[in-house]
Amino acid sequence: MFVEQRTRPVLDEVCRIIGYSPDEAVLLRHHTNAVYAVRDLVVKISPPAVPLDRIRRVVHLVTWLQNQSFPTVLLHPGVVQPLQINDHAITVWQRLNGSTTQPVTTGELGSLLRRLHALPLPPSGVPTTLDPITGIRRSIDSSAILTSDDRKLLTRRLEELAPIWGTAMPWGSGLIQSDPQIRNALRRDDGTPVLADWDSASTGPRVWDVATVAVHCRRFGSDNFPDFVTTYGRDPRGWERFAHLCALRELQMIATNARKSAPNSPAAAEVHRRIASLRQDPQNSTLWNIL
Repeated sequence: MFVEQRTRPVLDEVCRIIGYSPDEAVLLRHHTNAVYAVRDLVVKISPPAVPLDRIRRVVHLVTWLQNQSFPTVLLHPGVVQPLQINDHAITVWQRLNGSTTQPVTTGELGSLLRRLHALPLPPSGVPTTLDPITGIRRSIDSSAILTSDDRKLLTRRLEELAPIWGTAMPWGSGLIQSDPQIRNALRRDDGTPVLADWDSASTGPRVWDVATVAVHCRRFGSDNFPDFVTTYGRDPRGWERFAHLCALRELQMIATNARKSAPNSPAAAEVHRRIASLRQDPQNSTLWNIL
């Protein structure tokens, strides 16, 4: 299993390579990736199932973004990346302010995405082409916490929403971050907001990034989506199928967390709570807890 007991020895080896003491390391989170802070650096350890080549393309993308003067987190220049230790792909980043006292605002996130969506595709490509339909199916099938009734509900919901992925969407396709949210934005020492977490960067509809922001505003207690629209410069709410796209994004979030969550864990309990609200009313506005 992908747990701290497995990634701590990997972190010890990374610290040996970069010349830091693992005793100074602090676990920031252990979910999609294991993320540790070590003094002025952040070490991100991917699960064994993530191919090294995928993380190599993330490294190439971030390097390209930096060359485009796009505000992004920076890779630590003192080591050739990505590293590979015990089947884990590892990246090492410069540590930035987590913005607990001055979080990046939804409006600032809109400015960042406007700049990102104006960029061309990088010459080296991006890690993947976005395919949420296949991903949701795989997550439902591989989850260890879903009941038979849960799988039927989520599969039926996917069948209802999947056709939207084949429709023409506003603003076309290009480079997208795929999971833009204020938790994936940090501040430099001078206060400049930057985007972080490029593991899910894709080629896909730009409006998918916008739907992700809308879902986060709706589900996590923020009413700041109008601020995002103002700074992003385009409003998706005039598109009659935007609500359906947001519903597909919500389903992806439920299914992905169902796949990642261990049985009887707090994360599993939150997934079951989300499914219960979906079963009660697909249009419900129940607030979610952050995973």
